[in-house]
Amino acid sequence: MQRTEIINKEKLIELIDFILSDSKTELYESYSEMESELVRISNFSEFENYFEHSTSEKKKQLGFGIYNPESKGTLSITKLKLDPKYCNGKTYRNRIDGWGIIYLHLNLLSTENEIECRISVNSKKRAENWKSTNPEFGNPELWEWKNVENRARKIINRLKKLHTTAV
Repeated sequence: MQRTEIINKEKLIELIDFILSDSKTELYESYSEMESELVRISNFSEFENYFEHSTSEKKKQLGFGIYNPESKGTLSITKLKLDPKYCNGKTYRNRIDGWGIIYLHLNLLSTENEIECRISVNSKKRAENWKSTNPEFGNPELWEWKNVENRARKIINRLKKLHTTAV
């Protein structure tokens, strides 16, 4: 299940506020900076600070993983080895993994008012088909798939209502 829309910063703030309105929801960076821990965003203010810092650093892409403990499953952090000769001497970065994580990818286009926002999540069938390829994601059977799909659908529906331009 996935959806991509073009939204502005104001609409992004509304979407993040909606996502974080469930106090059980956990929002993480999809990938950490090199040789850093993953950032967990616990509230709306932390997201605003993260977004402002990222845009001031001229970052063009931001990725997040949305996890809710009611979806059960296994949420893990994988340490990825980097080749220091290609990464300014850096040797690792971290990634969030799990079959039922809902991903939010932001592609900051020409301005803060033009953000390509993509929501995606695995299905139970896809997880089962790929479990041998990605054993670090854990057992797909541990996830409450109806809960994962319901949450993803709600976020996607909210994104549809907020869109500026469909992609």
